[in-house]
Amino acid sequence: MSSLYNYLCHVCGEENVLKDEPLSAHTTFKIGGNAKFFVKVKSREKLLKLISALNFLQQKYFIIGGGSNILANSNGYDGVVIKLMMNEIVYNSGFVYADAGAMLSSLIWFCQTSNLTGFEWAAGIPATVGGAIYMNAGCHGHEIAENTVMVDVLENGEIKSLTAMDLDFSYRESVFKNKRKTAIILGAYFYLKREAPEKIAENVNLSLEKRKNLPKAPSAGSVFKKPSADFFVGKEIEALGLKGLTVGGAQISPEHAGFIVNNGEATSADVHELIKLIKEKIKAEKNIDLETEIIKLE
Repeated sequence: MSSLYNYLCHVCGEENVLKDEPLSAHTTFKIGGNAKFFVKVKSREKLLKLISALNFLQQKYFIIGGGSNILANSNGYDGVVIKLMMNEIVYNSGFVYADAGAMLSSLIWFCQTSNLTGFEWAAGIPATVGGAIYMNAGCHGHEIAENTVMVDVLENGEIKSLTAMDLDFSYRESVFKNKRKTAIILGAYFYLKREAPEKIAENVNLSLEKRKNLPKAPSAGSVFKKPSADFFVGKEIEALGLKGLTVGGAQISPEHAGFIVNNGEATSADVHELIKLIKEKIKAEKNIDLETEIIKLE
């Protein structure tokens, strides 16, 4: 353990390597035990060295960004959690480039101040660019695939560029969730159109207004994918009388039944139990198998 710690410090700097770091501090759910090591990575070069060494040592690792769609195991993670801290955003030759670690809020602000439209729908989503690409994040009838033209990745020790055709985007899915699970998203290029700044600001405010009634308690956002365009999971859960149901410290939100919230002391097991119960009820009543959006860190 000490030799791995020393190497992590050598590559990323001692100030960027934490031992036994609580994952609850790095997820919007505020759930999760300790990671054996938690490493903040601030450049592609350091990430390349780090991943090469971890693969050579057969040491497991997990990449996170904003932690907004993650349920971390309350028993902890016996490996290295890597937080991408690269967050540059630039405009060049008609495209916006954003590092994977950049927050969507920063990207939206950059676009707004550059008179570029296309991301206003994402206002208020607490995610990074990398996480949004991985999940093909979306809301209000839009998704990040609409504007993505290329993604830089680290794969098999090499930095590669994948075009939109390579990304296999679909509803809450991308190539990174199935065919290219070992690829690490480094950054993405987006094509956006010009628009008057007051119109962009208006669109941003409309998106923020739509999010006002979402739960304020810690959560990982919408728990389930919509099985079809006309099936609203939250409303169906509410119709089954499950809204407000509690298991331990986890609760089906009284504000929006499509969310599970942490009332302060929730464990990952509490959340899993609620998810299981919801799935069983929906299957029994509607004969539909719900799929979760949440990513497990365990």
